Amino acid sequence: MGMPLAVEALPLDNVANSVVRVLAQRHAEPFGHYAVSRFKLATLTIHCIESDPVTVCRRDEDILADRVFDLLLHVQLEGTAVISQGEREFTLGQDAFAIVPGGIPYSVNYPEKGSKIILRIPHRIFHERVLGREVRDFGAAVFDGGGLVPVVINLLKSLTLEAEGDLTDIEQYTLSESFLALVGAVVRSRAKSNSKDNEKNQSARLCRILSYLEEHFTDHELTPTKIAEANFISVRHLHGLFQQSGMTVSKWIWDRRLKAGREDLLDQAMASLTICEIAYRRGFNDSAHFSRAFKDRFGISPGHLRTKARNGDLTDIVAN
Repeated sequence: MGMPLAVEALPLDNVANSVVRVLAQRHAEPFGHYAVSRFKLATLTIHCIESDPVTVCRRDEDILADRVFDLLLHVQLEGTAVISQGEREFTLGQDAFAIVPGGIPYSVNYPEKGSKIILRIPHRIFHERVLGREVRDFGAAVFDGGGLVPVVINLLKSLTLEAEGDLTDIEQYTLSESFLALVGAVVRSRAKSNSKDNEKNQSARLCRILSYLEEHFTDHELTPTKIAEANFISVRHLHGLFQQSGMTVSKWIWDRRLKAGREDLLDQAMASLTICEIAYRRGFNDSAHFSRAFKDRFGISPGHLRTKARNGDLTDIVAN
């Protein structure tokens, strides 16, 4: 592999190829510079690019035309890049790398003259070697900070030098596998971290919903839809949050109402209220339903509990 597969010096004037479409920036010179060197490393392809200010984009029609779904690992050697894909947009500097799925439309704006390395990883290889079974979904992302990130960046720089040398097939395979293993470690670590953050967010959201329920559980018109709307989430998300805690929304409400009704029956200050009035006060529309549910839950009828409370005989009353 003594020579790169291709080196192109291209004027920035709507240059298109099978992967991206290159558009000159309005402030660039009429015949801007866009030089690409390509190297193969086993199943991977390394692109070393130098360019004037330029925007590179990949559109729906480009994807439909070439059906290339490779993942692009992007390292800036000089300058910066503003990467946009869907709702995600981030600026890539020299101390980070980005991974962008090539099967989804994106654009990369290089606001100044600079150089970069882009590694193309075949879609199947990426999902087998990098994502593994731990991560199911992946979108455009930037990886920065310490840990293995600088190692990945420096190794990719080294690979561009090694790729120009005379490497055997076995050496290429060994290098590419080692590199993909490092990238996979970074990606999976980030995915686990995001998962932990998501768990914290879910827990906080559930706490807010429980606080809301404590204030409104006696509302006769309380429904999952009303709860979800009040907390700005979908009904499906609401049910999902409660399933993770081992119960349903409706079960929580009914149980809370029954416990509140029991507290009222044990409260001598409410001895003048009828069982029907207590049931209605705690969110039940039907006193018979309240009585049946109460006995199923606590093993004693509301009337029997009230009698025991008046007599001070509560030794065998269920406390939970």
